[in-house]
Amino acid sequence: MKKETIEKLGSQRVFQHADGRYILLTKAGKVVSFYIDEQDAVHILEELEGVDFKATGTQLKKEGWKCIGPGIEFNRRLEGGK
Repeated sequence: MKKETIEKLGSQRVFQHADGRYILLTKAGKVVSFYIDEQDAVHILEELEGVDFKATGTQLKKEGWKCIGPGIEFNRRLEGGK
């Protein structure tokens, strides 16, 4: 596994809501809210910067979001649009 990939594993988390939305949260303070449609296309709903990683993750869990892992596959899709 590439060093860059290993570093990303510890620097981000993906949360999923019961309604099918996702949030990618990074330790760099970036948040991307998105969903994936029936054709497997990614649609970005909102992007924020300057958020606190730990506090935001804790709040998402309190609001019913489930952490589903580091989300490397989502990061690639968001960067590439697919």
